[in-house]
Amino acid sequence: MADKYFSIKSVIIIMFLIDKMSALSNCSTTVWASNATTIAGSPTGIAGFNSTLLNNPIGITVGKNDSIYVMDYGISYYRMQLFYPGSQLGITIINATLGTGLNQVSSVTGLSIDASGNIYILDLGNDRVTKWAPGASAGILVAGGNGYGSSLNVLYSPWDIFVEPNTSYIWIADSGNNRIVKWLNTSTVILVAGGSNGSQANQLNTPYGLFVDTSDSNTLYVADTFNNRIQKWLNGASNGTTVAGQSGVSGSALNQLNEPFTLTMDMNKSLYIVDYGNNRIVLWLLGSTSGIVIAGTGVAGALPSQLNNPWSVRLDSTGAFIVNDNSNNRIQRFPVLCSPNMASSSSSSTTSIGTTLQNTTMAVPLTINNLTTSANNPITILSASTSIANSVTISTTVSTPTLVTTSQKNSSTNTITKLSSTRATSSLSTNHSFATRNLNSKLLILLFCFTMIFINN
Repeated sequence: MADKYFSIKSVIIIMFLIDKMSALSNCSTTVWASNATTIAGSPTGIAGFNSTLLNNPIGITVGKNDSIYVMDYGISYYRMQLFYPGSQLGITIINATLGTGLNQVSSVTGLSIDASGNIYILDLGNDRVTKWAPGASAGILVAGGNGYGSSLNVLYSPWDIFVEPNTSYIWIADSGNNRIVKWLNTSTVILVAGGSNGSQANQLNTPYGLFVDTSDSNTLYVADTFNNRIQKWLNGASNGTTVAGQSGVSGSALNQLNEPFTLTMDMNKSLYIVDYGNNRIVLWLLGSTSGIVIAGTGVAGALPSQLNNPWSVRLDSTGAFIVNDNSNNRIQRFPVLCSPNMASSSSSSTTSIGTTLQNTTMAVPLTINNLTTSANNPITILSASTSIANSVTISTTVSTPTLVTTSQKNSSTNTITKLSSTRATSSLSTNHSFATRNLNSKLLILLFCFTMIFINN
């Protein structure tokens, strides 16, 4: 009889695992780790000039196979470091001194790379963009370089660039001139947005970042830095529309920004905004009136969950976002834990949650009695109270990863909120409710398992 009891208990545990593991492949929103992995530089913020350290990283871009290109600098030099996935050993591919020659740079603020591996360096100090072929010891001039000023064919303190993948046209946040310009070649320039300082719909105030949605007729998104807003400019429009932040108002509320530096966009047209003044990365979903903090605590620091003067953000092929954590002298990667197209995995941060099975769904990998069972990475169950089919109860405790979801990140480290694509489900915190999925089919499976147990015993 004892053997039958333990067999029944095993079946219940298996059913519980089936429920949780089936939910793993069906998470409705992307979930990122709240703690980053340092992929370049020192995890604790130590500056240096060797192959494993960075000094004041000022520009990053993602290349083929998720390789990372980082520009950092010292007193009289600039170097481009290449980091391959899984390696924190940087390879120097550009080593330039401070100056005006085409083999030199001054105050680099932006980088881009094309499909052929050509690197575009936005040289703020020289008010120009140079293009460096793979292995080249010098660049060629592709924009600016005519001194500085307000004429259309010159730049003044340019801060960010976007290179169109099909045409190689270069879009530049010409911050000193409060405008966005597009360079078709070294002599043909188009004014796209702004041109005067102010907070009106047709004006910009020192724009530091831009992104061009080439899948939507080259719709332009501008980090209008000192207006504390993100402006959307349709192709050919003379006015922009505020899509994130509040014009002229800085703050740390979720509907506010404080000196947004740069931004990027994913295939769902969600914006990833470097909220520089708040030391955080904010995700702004399409059509939303407020953002979601997906990285940073709002307080400058060097912990894995913190940022210190972040400058730029990029996405890799897995959906992870990469942050140039400038004052910490490191590049941080926040991996995807769960997305609608993949199973969840755990992070190094965990929080214990007592759970009760009810009528919602949450994806959690589990371990039973020190026997590891998970979709990707294991999490150990020790004890909790979970009811199945309103008739059989087992004791377990669930330890889940600390997650950041595309709903919101609460200031408490023990609170997680899950957002459904069509409705918000109940929040997950201490004494949170889990969900039962496909109850009828589970009961049939459970009945079959019981039948097999009694036949075999």
